[in-house]
Amino acid sequence: MRKNRGMPIQGPAHEAWSMLDVPWRAALEMAWDSYREGGIAVGAVLTDAAGSIVGSGRNQRFGTSPRGLLSHAEMEALRAVPADKDRARGSVLYTTLHPCPMCLGAVVVARVGRLHFGAFDPTWQGIEQLPQLNDEVRRRWPDVTGPLTGPLGEWVAVLPCLNTSGALVRAMESTAPHRAELARAVTRRLGSGDGLPDTAGEALEQVWDLLADRG
Repeated sequence: MRKNRGMPIQGPAHEAWSMLDVPWRAALEMAWDSYREGGIAVGAVLTDAAGSIVGSGRNQRFGTSPRGLLSHAEMEALRAVPADKDRARGSVLYTTLHPCPMCLGAVVVARVGRLHFGAFDPTWQGIEQLPQLNDEVRRRWPDVTGPLTGPLGEWVAVLPCLNTSGALVRAMESTAPHRAELARAVTRRLGSGDGLPDTAGEALEQVWDLLADRG
């Protein structure tokens, strides 16, 4: 049976979780929901200029309701971008993993003004250098903040690698083998199926000591 939903988290994990902005917590919960359903743990939310969440998404390439190769978390969240480019410029995208070329292109085309990402995707190293292509790309490029640091940074970095064997895991094995090993340790600690914690916060508490050792 699943653990009780919404169990309060405690200790250092609670302190770190409570210090996260609301959009970050929402993006992490989207990522965790994807993982619980058998998918890749990536989540994203879009806020308006006032900071209110107007869109959200999770990776749905796999899991119980796969939607195909283009079903990335950011693409789902970006559905809420205003049609007016001036209003779109006030939008902020929070994503647990740095966007891939497709999603990053969508961010630029949609004129999203700011991008916060939790961890670099080792599959697409160097993608952040695209603004150097020309002045037009540079002009449209969002203000970018990331990655997260400390134990939370380790958490968002390993989340997409939990219990998978895709390209991202292979890239992690090559570029950051210590994180690949951490992902395996986290997977072993959390278990699988109905035994998984119900929320991202509960999962974070259960593996905090593993993350703190690396963060």
